[in-house]
Amino acid sequence: MRYRSIFAGLLGLGLFLWACTSGPATVPENLLLRTRPEGSDRFPCGPLWEVGEQVPLRGLCRTSGGQPYLDVVVLTDTSFCWARFFLQGKEMGIGEVSWNEPRYVEVTGRILPDPGGVHGRWTLGVERWAVLPLNLAAVRESCRQAVAKQAAELVALDWAALALPAYVTGTAGFRPQEESLHHLEMVPVGVDVREPLLLLEARGPTLPPVRPLVERWVVLECFYDLEQERVVSLVATIQGEVQE
Repeated sequence: MRYRSIFAGLLGLGLFLWACTSGPATVPENLLLRTRPEGSDRFPCGPLWEVGEQVPLRGLCRTSGGQPYLDVVVLTDTSFCWARFFLQGKEMGIGEVSWNEPRYVEVTGRILPDPGGVHGRWTLGVERWAVLPLNLAAVRESCRQAVAKQAAELVALDWAALALPAYVTGTAGFRPQEESLHHLEMVPVGVDVREPLLLLEARGPTLPPVRPLVERWVVLECFYDLEQERVVSLVATIQGEVQE
């Protein structure tokens, strides 16, 4: 269980290879590196949409047991919330889509009643949908290059300043090895509902233990502009969990 809730703290190649045709990604010279305090992890979005409302969305489409769903995020200045839309009412015919290889999809539909009433989760009655081009391999490589470019700055960060109060002393002096910041696995998280920004996340090196059963690690978030085809910013933070 992600400890955001504990310490108070949100994509088959097969038939759609034709959709992965965008050009090579680039890393700008003036890449923005930001930080976010530990404990300000993602959270489920609140009631942003109402039942019956028609909603156009672009997001990352995956499937679970044949059920397609769409992952989006709502970015703020300090963090973001996540939302998952279970897609119903129209045969999409995309087959199984793994977590790590999602499709970039545009859908329009209406919010349906959700008897579960779980925050961050909606059911969408799909009226129209289309797969959009996304070269995910190029995006991942661009994010890895961006992290590598900022490796020295990441090593020099005051990680204790990002830690929760109870972990400041135990985090003091921590510096990740620069080599450990290269070749990270970038996992697509979601697309912002307002701007064409794709969020990817990578788990970095583990921090020294401070408390029994608590594991903490570096997290790097990469924000990629899908229209300009470039990384626009990186965010460094700390996440963790309690081993049960």
